[in-house]
Parts: sequence; structure tokens; C-alpha cells
Amino acid sequence: MTNGQSLHAPQVSGAVRKRLRLPATSQLGFVVRDTDETARYYEQVFGLGPWSIMDGETTDCTNRGEPTTIRGKIGVAQVGAVQFELIQILEGESIHSEFLQERGEGLHHVGFHVRDLEARLEACKEAGIEVLQKGTIKQGPITISYAYLDTVSIGGVVFEYIQYSLGPVPVVFPPLLMKGLSRLGAKAMK
Repeated sequence: MTNGQSLHAPQVSGAVRKRLRLPATSQLGFVVRDTDETARYYEQVFGLGPWSIMDGETTDCTNRGEPTTIRGKIGVAQVGAVQFELIQILEGESIHSEFLQERGEGLHHVGFHVRDLEARLEACKEAGIEVLQKGTIKQGPITISYAYLDTVSIGGVVFEYIQYSLGPVPVVFPPLLMKGLSRLGAKAMK
């Protein structure tokens, strides 16, 4: 937004607003050039970790409405109630690679774990909020479905809805369990 522009919230019903209500912040996502190097730095300098670093590829992914496949290297560490996520895109068109080209490394999105991704995306559509990118990543028995919302012009950062599922059942893992999963992932990589 330029100086002098005013922010106009879209007119949405109370029911839509209720479906869009955000849970507690659960993730900060950073776009980086090198996941391993950044994780090592954060761990050695700030004591953040342990990091679970994995390669992944999206399935059923769209970027700005166009089908795509994205391959990347993701690092995650639980820091209190918030997961830090480092994202390095290796292949494919992505809002992350656009961000890196336009702005360099840095905070890309604020994530919110939800159990009702599709209902929330329907509410976004009703409120006129576009989905920038949407996809699915499989990690063992866990399916991670995500959607990045076009919220940059409002506050300068993308909001992301994240839904974990075990089989067909959506779940929200408590932070302590997420920290344990990060530790297990870090140990498995050594």
C-alpha cells in the first residue's frame, strides 16, 4: 500500500468471518538459499534446534492457479509453541522462488495449523481472498495440505493454512509433540 491509500476490509458476513478466524500462530516460514547452512547457523548462534531437514515434493499443487510440481528442501525446528520452517526451492515455479528473486531471503509467511482447510478456503473465496499456492506433501504416514493466501498487500506477509492428516483424519499436533517429532527427525538424519 502506498502512502495515502486507505485499507478497506471486504464486507463479509459474520458466518464467513467466523470461519476465517485464525487460531494461534503455529509457524514462521523463511525462504532461504541453503536450508542446511541456515539451520546450522541458527543452531550454533541462537541455539535453535534440533532441525529436522527433509527433501520433499508437492502433489496436487497449483501456483497462481496453474498446476506445478515443486521440489524443495525443508528444515523445521520447534521453538516453544512456534515451528520455524526453512524453505529452499530446488525445482519448480513457486511463490517462494518469486520471493527469493524479488526480496531475497527472509520471513515469507505466518502459518496457522487448522483441521478444516477446505472450509476455510471456501470462506476465503467468499471474502475475496485469493489462494496464491496450494498443495500436498506426504511425509511417511502424515499428509500435509497447505494453502498460501494473498494477504501481502494488507500486512506485507503471506498467511498460510496448514492441515496435517493421519490417513483421512485431520489432526493438530500440540507443540510438545511437534518438538518431539523434530527431535526424532533430527536423530534419524544423523
